[in-house]
Amino acid sequence: MKRTLWNITFASIITLVAYIALYAIWGALLSGLENPTLRLFLIALMTTVAFGFFLLYTSKIRKSIGEDEVVLDYKDGEYTSFADDFKLILKRETQMLICIASIVLICFILNTFDSVVFGKKTISFPTFFFAPMCLFDSMINIPFVGYLLSAVLDCMAYVVFLLLYRKKKYDYWMKNKV
Repeated sequence: MKRTLWNITFASIITLVAYIALYAIWGALLSGLENPTLRLFLIALMTTVAFGFFLLYTSKIRKSIGEDEVVLDYKDGEYTSFADDFKLILKRETQMLICIASIVLICFILNTFDSVVFGKKTISFPTFFFAPMCLFDSMINIPFVGYLLSAVLDCMAYVVFLLLYRKKKYDYWMKNKV
């Protein structure tokens, strides 16, 4: 669990740095949009996608863990479809997905507590590091819905990148196996 939390935190910090560094470019590209909600949605979506990729990188690619998992999963069998691989991913990545959702929930609780009790950021400072995981909250004014959407999309982005990565690694492994 400690490794999972570290990977999520590291991916979130990398995403935060990338978000800050690229915001000028994204802001300039999206400044032509008249609708501020659409602009915010696109920025939140791009950041969520970036988080999914960086999480894949920190948890699977960086130390070749993902490649080892693909070899282990398919050494005696054949890759049949994304749907079957999705089932394997759900079994293997349940802890990661629960941890993502838990972090977003904790961010919601801390930020809500601060706004209700103190009226300003007081105890929710650590949530800054997880801001890329919760950007949809700033777009949706209904409490909790933005955080829920963020949690769902964070998990989806990670799973989609993982599915694509596993398929690519399987194809590479099978091509070089012969």
